[in-house]
Amino acid sequence: MFFKAFIFLLLFQAQLCYGQQAASVWYDTDNGLPQNSVKDIIKDKYGFIWLSTENGLVRYDGYNFVTYNHLNLKNNRFSVFLGNIEKDSIYNFTAYTENTVLLNKRNVSILNHQNNYVKRALHESKLYGLFVKNGTHEKTDHKDFFVYFDTRDSYHLFKNGTIRYNDKTTVPIKELDEHYTAHTFCLGHTIFIISRTLQKIIRISSGKVDYLDSSEIFFRDNVKVYWSQINNQCFILHDNILYKVSYQNNRISLKKMFHYDLNENSLVSVYHDEINNKVYLGTLSDGLDVVKFNNFHVANRSDKSYENIFYSVLPFEKDKVITSSGDVYNENGLVKQYHFTTTNKYFLFYDSHKNILVQNGTSLVRFFRDSDYSKNESLNFTKTRPYVLNIHPYHVMVFHLPSLHSELIFYKDSDFKNPFLQFTIPNIATTIQELGYHQWLVGTRDALYVIEAPSFSPKKISAAPLHVREITKSKDGNLWITTQGDGLFLYQNGRLIKMPEDKNGYLLFSHTILEDKKGFFWISTNNGLFKILKDNLLQYAKDRKALPNYYRYSKEDGFTTNEFNGGSSPTAAVLPNGNFVFPSIKGLVFFDPEKIRSYYPKNFFLERVVFYDSKSSIKERKINLENNFYKAVILVDVPYYANRANLVIDAKLKGCKNENWERVGSDGKYYIANLEPGYYQLIVRVLASPEGKYIYKTININVKYLFHQTLIFKFFVVLLLTMIVFTLFKIRIKRQEQKKRELEKIIEIRTQKLSKAVLKLEYTKEQLRKESVQQKKLLETISHDIITPIKYLSITAQKLYETDEHDRYIQKKYFESFYTSSVEFYNFVKTLKEYAEIYNISEKNEIYNIYEVVETKKALFEVAAKEQNTRIINNIKDPTYSKNNQNVIAVIIHNLIDNAVKNTTNGIIELSTDEDSSTFFLEVKDTGKGMSREQMTYYEKLQDNIENEKLVLQKYSLGLHLILQLLMMINGKIEFKNNTPKGTVVSIKIKKYD
Repeated sequence: MFFKAFIFLLLFQAQLCYGQQAASVWYDTDNGLPQNSVKDIIKDKYGFIWLSTENGLVRYDGYNFVTYNHLNLKNNRFSVFLGNIEKDSIYNFTAYTENTVLLNKRNVSILNHQNNYVKRALHESKLYGLFVKNGTHEKTDHKDFFVYFDTRDSYHLFKNGTIRYNDKTTVPIKELDEHYTAHTFCLGHTIFIISRTLQKIIRISSGKVDYLDSSEIFFRDNVKVYWSQINNQCFILHDNILYKVSYQNNRISLKKMFHYDLNENSLVSVYHDEINNKVYLGTLSDGLDVVKFNNFHVANRSDKSYENIFYSVLPFEKDKVITSSGDVYNENGLVKQYHFTTTNKYFLFYDSHKNILVQNGTSLVRFFRDSDYSKNESLNFTKTRPYVLNIHPYHVMVFHLPSLHSELIFYKDSDFKNPFLQFTIPNIATTIQELGYHQWLVGTRDALYVIEAPSFSPKKISAAPLHVREITKSKDGNLWITTQGDGLFLYQNGRLIKMPEDKNGYLLFSHTILEDKKGFFWISTNNGLFKILKDNLLQYAKDRKALPNYYRYSKEDGFTTNEFNGGSSPTAAVLPNGNFVFPSIKGLVFFDPEKIRSYYPKNFFLERVVFYDSKSSIKERKINLENNFYKAVILVDVPYYANRANLVIDAKLKGCKNENWERVGSDGKYYIANLEPGYYQLIVRVLASPEGKYIYKTININVKYLFHQTLIFKFFVVLLLTMIVFTLFKIRIKRQEQKKRELEKIIEIRTQKLSKAVLKLEYTKEQLRKESVQQKKLLETISHDIITPIKYLSITAQKLYETDEHDRYIQKKYFESFYTSSVEFYNFVKTLKEYAEIYNISEKNEIYNIYEVVETKKALFEVAAKEQNTRIINNIKDPTYSKNNQNVIAVIIHNLIDNAVKNTTNGIIELSTDEDSSTFFLEVKDTGKGMSREQMTYYEKLQDNIENEKLVLQKYSLGLHLILQLLMMINGKIEFKNNTPKGTVVSIKIKKYD
């Protein structure tokens, strides 16, 4: 269970130890307990309070009750605690000792392995009652008991009065009461028995007996003893007064705790938490009562609320205060009345002779100390009612003018006769404080002003409207300003520095400040009394990140109201005995600031989580949350038994978007929701001192990933996408490479074609160039060589024309010459015609039979050869195929046969061929007159440089020139040699056509 509510808050005054007041809070099944029988109470080493009930064990941290009754036990009816708190080994038995549980590390578990202590306790419990506490309402007269301290120190208490030590020695006891066990208790390893018969307390230690004198209260009738061995505490209850028993210096003594109207038949267990100054009372059927002692004392005049409203007070004597009406109070209430005549309860002050001055109308009334304040005098003023602000060593008379201005008149003594300074200030002046020599800080209802010489003109230093309550000068000389609605300010080095507010904004309406010996400020407000270390405020003035932590006292700490009063002079008092007194609307609050504790946690724990699903879990210091968890509540367990409004818990979740510190509520619940999958670290800190020191603890949080949210999955997805992209990229690259190869192939093919075309074009160009050159040479030769025949024909024709027509001999001679020249010119022209036509023959690559070409040419020249008695023999094998240009070959063969026929008489002309893998050979032999060496040299030289040599057609055969030109076209060569016995052998070598 995680809740706490008050049934009621009972404040009462009583005779208490150290004069303390107490507040009582009850708990039962309506507000936290599983059952109303609280049989035993302890506090473990971690600071948690444990309760033993009839329906489970209960852990209490000052706010939450956590019940342990789901441990699969045979029953949840627990009894008493035993064991050792410091060793964190606390045990409890269920009814009939059916189960034993262990309290260890703030948790409850079934004890599976029994140590020697438990074994001994269980063994003895079968025969005897375990004597570990009393105060129960079970009848014990018929029982024998076993007391166990350690293995070397144990006792048996028999109902017949016999006491046995360590199972051996019998301890001699005189005159034991019949019901002595009900009045027996132990402190440490010593047994004490209250003997009303002897009026002594019997002490048994290490088997030895002696008798002690003690308070007569022990021996009264109806004394009830409440003792717990594990707590080492003992109490007695008599006449509704609870006493605590102590044993020191071999003496037993009693301290009165409180007088309380409690049904003693109901009380079964008592525990005093000395650290937190609380007493826990467990009852049989009414639940748990927690009594808190307070060091605040509230003094009232009467039971009438309107008479208990207080304003200004002055210290009076050592431990008292006096009001403007002359009432004297100590911490217990009204002690004396002087009946001052006054019309203003907002101020009073002492003069230099400890006389008291109050206001009565427009006058001041001075009550003389020497007359025990029975005599007085009046100081009359013609202006409005005076209000005196006592600023040691000056007295400042304030007159509130109708125009909402204030006139301030300064006096060095309380005779109010010779003012030394006077000035007017806007609005109603409320407070004044000396700032320096001839410098004053004045507060009004709307601003803060500085007044300084020589002009003494008010200079406003607060930009915004500021309702100043009081200006207080601390021991270090700093000036602190309390306001009505604007909070607390520090005036330092000409700057007005606003202090941070408390979390509820109560300090906005602050009244006055008192500084104690340890440097703490005590600030009264409209809602509680605040305590803050002055150095923390000064540190904030230097560093705005160093936030101070305010400690607030409220009704829970002993006040009858949270509303204190201010706006008076003086607003609070420091007594000679060191006590502080603050007026409130329900009494005067007295306290010693050195005795008022500020409670801070010593430790806290992060080990409990409330899940809203079945799969989330916590193990050791790690919280595992499901992916779709709704929310989780991390419980910050803080053993804290003071006002939890002063408990400061901050948390920061590392790993999320917002990693700022967040304030956790006083219930200690930190909520987690809507977290993305991942790993987080929760850092929790708890304020552990007024100086601002924190205790830090961390817990890891893992929000599970779904498979598709895991890093491995994302890695594989990224890897897969990378592989896909890489594959696509690779495929694209391959396609690009393939396209590139195809394109390169196409380019290569086209380049090859283009290269071939270029080569062909270059070849054609070269051929055309060569043809052009040859044709040019031919034209030059023709132009040169044709002149002579034409000129000769022209001369012959002219002579023939001039010859006498009767001179036939001359005519015949000229006609013969003309005929010869004409035939020669005809042959010349005919050769030129063949030469010109050869360049118009297109290149052909068809396969043809050379034998047939030779036969055709043979038939052409066979008649001419017969006239010269010459035979033409074709020795070429039929068929002999060639792919060389047929027209070129035919012209070459034609010219070779023509030359051979012309130069051969009564002879033979033979044509033959041969070939190898790369060359075709054509050979023409004749037995004619042959060629001279000069001719052969000419043609061989011409063949090597045919482009540059000039053709000499008259001297050499035009046919051979033509052959050389054609051979150049088909990359052929011609060779000449003499035939045997006569004639010429012409050999033609032509490269085969691929």
